[in-house]
Parts: sequence; C-alpha cells; structure tokens
Amino acid sequence: MSDKWVPELSLDASAAPEDIVVLLTETLEGFAVDETYRQGVGRAVPGVRAVYGVRVPQLRSLARQLLRTYAKQEGFIQAIAEGCWLEGSREHCVLAILMLAGLKTITPAQRWELGVRYLPDVGDWETCDQLCMGLLGAALVGDPAYMGELESWVDKPNFWHRRAALATTVALRRSTADAEIRRSLDQRTLGICRHLLDDREHYVRKAVDWAVREVIHRDYEVGQAWMLEQSKKPLSSVARSTLKLAAKKLSPQDQRRFLHNIS
Repeated sequence: MSDKWVPELSLDASAAPEDIVVLLTETLEGFAVDETYRQGVGRAVPGVRAVYGVRVPQLRSLARQLLRTYAKQEGFIQAIAEGCWLEGSREHCVLAILMLAGLKTITPAQRWELGVRYLPDVGDWETCDQLCMGLLGAALVGDPAYMGELESWVDKPNFWHRRAALATTVALRRSTADAEIRRSLDQRTLGICRHLLDDREHYVRKAVDWAVREVIHRDYEVGQAWMLEQSKKPLSSVARSTLKLAAKKLSPQDQRRFLHNIS
C-alpha cells in the first residue's frame, strides 16, 4: 500500500471531541507502517515519544478533513486538538498543531496564546518547530509586537523556549509588513542570535544557524553586514563554528571575507 494512502475519516456530526480522538488514534494505528521510516524518525528526533511512523503530508490530509467538516466549530477543533495533544505521540501532537494552525477564524492573539500554552510540553525539535511555524510564527506575522516576547525568552531555563525564540522568526518569510518593519524585525532577530551564539544546547545553536540564514535570505544587506560585524569580534570556537555554517548563505566573495576575518 502506498505511503501516500490516507483514509477518508467517518466523521459523525453528533460525535464528541473525545470520540474523534479515538477515531484518529485508530486511524493512525491502521496505517501501513514503513518500519524504516518509523525508526528513522526515532533516530532523527531524539526525545520524541511514541511514534506511529505516519508522514507529515498524511497528517496534513487528516487535519484538512477535520477542518473541512468542523470549519465553523472553532471550539470543537480546539477540543479535538487538546485531546490529541494529551495522547502525546509524535503524530497526535503534530495533528493537534496542524488543526489549530488551520483555523481561519482565530486572531494572532489566540494563536499566540495557544502556542505559549503548549510550548512547555515540547520535548523534541520537530514538535517545537511545527508549533513555532503553525502558531507562534503565524501570530508574529500577524502582529510584530510579539517580537518583544520572543526577545524575553533568550534566558529561559527551558532550552525549547530558547530555540522557539528563533524558530518562530522563520515565519517572517511570510510577512507582509512594510519594509521598515521587516528590516527592524530582521535586526532584532539577529540580536537574539548574538545573545544565543554560545548557548550550551545543540538545538539552540542549530536555531541560530537557521535564523541567520533566513535573515540573509530575506534581507541580504542586513544579514551580510551583521555576519561581517561578528567576524571582527572575539568569538568562541562554538560561535565560530555556528557562524561558519550560516556563512554558506553569503555570496562567494562575502564568504571569503568572513572566513578571512575569523581565521
């Protein structure tokens, strides 16, 4: 059976949210499991809890079915998402985020509230990044004022909060704010990167690399100037290693200048 196969859910209009969660669990259990993929997820995403081995495009399809059926029942979708989140598997958690992210009627403030509510439960990078892109990032795109809250997370003891401070900014690629606001957000993103350059956690430093690359892509002038500025400062070996990775997004000429400065 193709790994693209997704069943049509039998959704009863009179069902309770907990009934839908049971149906989703049975559906996940019924997928033809690619054992190699399932084990690969376990290796690639350390810390992930139970894994069914269902791919994200398939989860998106399931979420779309629920959103089509209950499009006008925002509270019902949120209750299903809550039930899925409590189930705790990798697939249940991603489904919960996809359902909440797909709600068209909720405000940036509601998206932010949901993201902040679920973030303390995150235990792996995949769930963290899905949450950041689907909820926190969408809120930031809708209301740049949330950048101030992200900046306040840089010293959080939970390193998933610190990763989220940067992973959330990746959604700024979708920003439709005016050029001055976008440039300010990119500069503030780089300020967070500078604060976290020497973070002891691998997943935070990976987020620094990711965020810097994204800024370079969105506003090359801002990203290039910041990279060259950092290259002239005293840097730890950890910071140099992280920035060398990000420098791959620079033009060949600017990359050579950067590497010459830090050598």
